[in-house]
Amino acid sequence: MSTAAYSWEFTLLRRLPGTHKARVAGRLVIEAPCADDARELAMRELAERAVADTSAWSLGVLKPLTPKAPGTHLFAVTFAVWEATDDRFVRHDIHRLEVWAEDATNARRIAQQDIQTLPGYAPAWRIREVSAVGRRPLRRRRPAK
Repeated sequence: MSTAAYSWEFTLLRRLPGTHKARVAGRLVIEAPCADDARELAMRELAERAVADTSAWSLGVLKPLTPKAPGTHLFAVTFAVWEATDDRFVRHDIHRLEVWAEDATNARRIAQQDIQTLPGYAPAWRIREVSAVGRRPLRRRRPAK
């Protein structure tokens, strides 16, 4: 078992007293051997902030900064744009982005952030699909009769 440290980035969210929506308050970079350990260290950091402040603090998305970090998988995120024609909309796939994430939900969030830094990005691009790369899809079980 390797004890190498991998780099992880967390988004810190802060909700001020009297407000309803949490806002991004910063980013926290942590070195830890796996995603679970990184989350534990981030929670400790969050607890320290909560003691010194009356705001409500929470963790946002965990983004692995090191590819192939333990606890993450490679996901392909496909972006598309819809073009209006006379009688319907036609979808055109624009870009495919590969990201490392804990799950498909985090992959979607990470890809949405990363795509905005791409030259030529247009706000009309939407995520069409998030799929695991190199893993067999889960088969649905048929209900027992």
